[in-house]
Amino acid sequence: MFPLLPFAAGVLAGAVALRLLKTERTRSGLEKAQDRLRDATVSGLEAIEHASARAREKLASTPEETAERGREAAGSPAAAAQAAGEASAPPARKPAPRRRKPKAPAARSAAPGEENPS
Repeated sequence: MFPLLPFAAGVLAGAVALRLLKTERTRSGLEKAQDRLRDATVSGLEAIEHASARAREKLASTPEETAERGREAAGSPAAAAQAAGEASAPPARKPAPRRRKPKAPAARSAAPGEENPS
């Protein structure tokens, strides 16, 4: 008898789920969610592609190319100032969260038969 109850509950839940999936409103909601998920996946993959391309470029460059870039940057004062500013600037950090104030003790409620003083 007991193994039949979970089976019957599963059949009933499946029937309800099928009815819900057949409605147009549910189907359109699922399609919208699928589109959003697909867009998020594509954007994430594009970000990974760009990051790996930058890393590949950085790793593939030879020390000579790096020195040439340094000489070019040294030639223009604006580029040199920008490079110096980037090198000496500390990384930005998030501010620490504010501390919570301790809660004030709750006002004493009147006992049964007593009146509240306020």
